[in-house]
Amino acid sequence: MSWLLLALLYLLIKLLLLAVGVGIGFLLRWLWPEVDLGIAMLIGVVATIGAVHFFGRLIMALPVAEELETEEETQEILESLVAHTGTIIDMPPPRRRRRKRR
Repeated sequence: MSWLLLALLYLLIKLLLLAVGVGIGFLLRWLWPEVDLGIAMLIGVVATIGAVHFFGRLIMALPVAEELETEEETQEILESLVAHTGTIIDMPPPRRRRRKRR
């Protein structure tokens, strides 16, 4: 049952994005008649999906109030990250230039 509900929600979101994209395509065609209707719809759909994706990434990047750590937990996380970055292979030192022999 939950898979069916999830699939229905997915289809509704896709239809909404497609409808908004087609609407933007028709608006683009109306504003700029040289653009073919199919390309205008494609531009509208891609722009809409890109905007929704970007907005979703921004929303997911915001911290949730429940997930905020205390100062000690934050310090432990930072220390573990710093300790982890020390395992990266360091670059070898640059070679010294040798003087040409005559």
